[in-house]
Amino acid sequence: MQSERERFLRSVVPFDALPSEELGRMAELSFEKDFKKGETVFLEGTASHTVWIVREGRVHMEKFHPGGKVSTTCVMAGGEVFCCLPALDRKAYPATAIAKTESKVLGIPSQLFSELMAKYPAFSQRALCLFCDRLRHVEEMGSCHTYESAERRVVDVLLMLEKKFGPEIPLTREEIAELAGVTVETAIRMTSLLKKKKLISSDGKRSLRVDAERLHTYLESL
Repeated sequence: MQSERERFLRSVVPFDALPSEELGRMAELSFEKDFKKGETVFLEGTASHTVWIVREGRVHMEKFHPGGKVSTTCVMAGGEVFCCLPALDRKAYPATAIAKTESKVLGIPSQLFSELMAKYPAFSQRALCLFCDRLRHVEEMGSCHTYESAERRVVDVLLMLEKKFGPEIPLTREEIAELAGVTVETAIRMTSLLKKKKLISSDGKRSLRVDAERLHTYLESL
């Protein structure tokens, strides 16, 4: 009978492509860790020995720049794998991972991940597609930050988050600012503008509710 951890792994790309016996071995060799809000999962530049999956909560991949500026490159939610590229190139973690809510993560030895990629083409292909999607996302966000207006950056980020979380966006204005590459003040001003246009709404709590269809239409007009 499958363990609860095996069932979880079966629900996560690319592990859904593995045979049952390998999934069982992975479940046995993996481990879980709990992180409080604000705790660091790993630091940029440190040696990578583990591929991580968010089981519960939310983890952000962040880059810290001179002068104290912080940019968020990826937002990882439940069921998402993060920082598995070092399992291929054996290099250090490319960013710092921070738990933005109380979170539970599952760790898988990088060596095992690499062995399975070499052994199973279907697993390898799905893993590489996942890597490419992440790299494409980071590249697109970087292009937006370079050439586009603050308003368009914020709208792009909200639409990206809507795809991940659904219409209810759980991020703070500060977190949205870090993703969009704008100041917190600008993020607050832009979200207030979008509220006035009735493209997003808020019930007074920290989260925002996004009307994705109307927001897409608005984005095309910018």
